[in-house]
Amino acid sequence: MTTSSIERAQRLPKDLALIALAIQAGIAVAGIGAQLIWSPYAEDMRRVYATAQTLVPMLSSAFVNWAFAALLTWCFARHALDRHGPAGLARPAGARGIFGVVFLLLVLAQGYVLAPLVHQAALSYIQNTAGSMAAAGFVFALSSVLQLVLVALIAWFACWLALRRRSGGGSDGDVNASAPAASSSSSSRAAIAWVVGVFFVCLQMLMSSLFQGWIGMQQAPGAGPLVLGWIVVPLVVLALTFWGAWMGAREAAQPRPLRAIAASALAFVLLQLVCIAIAIAWMLWVLRPGHVGNIVGPAVGLAVIYVVLMVMLTRSTVGWLYRRVQAAPAQ
Repeated sequence: MTTSSIERAQRLPKDLALIALAIQAGIAVAGIGAQLIWSPYAEDMRRVYATAQTLVPMLSSAFVNWAFAALLTWCFARHALDRHGPAGLARPAGARGIFGVVFLLLVLAQGYVLAPLVHQAALSYIQNTAGSMAAAGFVFALSSVLQLVLVALIAWFACWLALRRRSGGGSDGDVNASAPAASSSSSSRAAIAWVVGVFFVCLQMLMSSLFQGWIGMQQAPGAGPLVLGWIVVPLVVLALTFWGAWMGAREAAQPRPLRAIAASALAFVLLQLVCIAIAIAWMLWVLRPGHVGNIVGPAVGLAVIYVVLMVMLTRSTVGWLYRRVQAAPAQ
């Protein structure tokens, strides 16, 4: 491979992530535009979308889903590039076109074939269980998790088809090109921090959506609380987890994105477990006979603990996982 070919191959992860982002956004905009312009209920839909209660959560969820798809695409493509090298890929020149076509077809199949089937099955299940809140919450949780799993499978399969390894391998002259792509320390550190931060935000938003589905909406919140909960909080979480991962990845020589995803998921699970334990201990303390106290102080304290632990756990999990593979070959 020539130097220019190697450079183009090394840009593949970023290019495929941008293609995935553009396809997701284009399909969403086209679908909403069809509802608002050509649908028989276009006028009613315009009134619904004009309300903050619909618009803010919809935009926030859409951006998170798009970021999730683009993030996984970059991670899978970078993993393949690090593992096989530019010369080990099957068709680096046509990888972008192959990925775009496969990703587009699978996303359309998911949105217009699988999604209606899942929706119909969910309605049938809720009707058969007398429409209880528990049944609705269970279905909402299951469909949300299934949505993310399908997005992950689509990104992986499209990357696998576009970047699968050559059957014959490279020639002797391609030995250097077949090596994992080199990265500077700062670029690897930034890549790890972005992967950890974005994946953590996706998990946080998923948990918030599941919690909202279980408890339901007792009253419609105003625009301020919606913007705070759906936009400001995710951005703060992204900044804090990016900071924690940046500190933990100071010794990382390669991004190894799948390890960054594992570190982010591990930090998220540990954070929830610790906060659940603290909340249970506080509840047991409050329920003591004769105890009288307010809920504001402990709630603020738990929020502060959550923020501090978020930074500490992302730093610790990233540092631990990347120290474990310092002398190991790229995964």
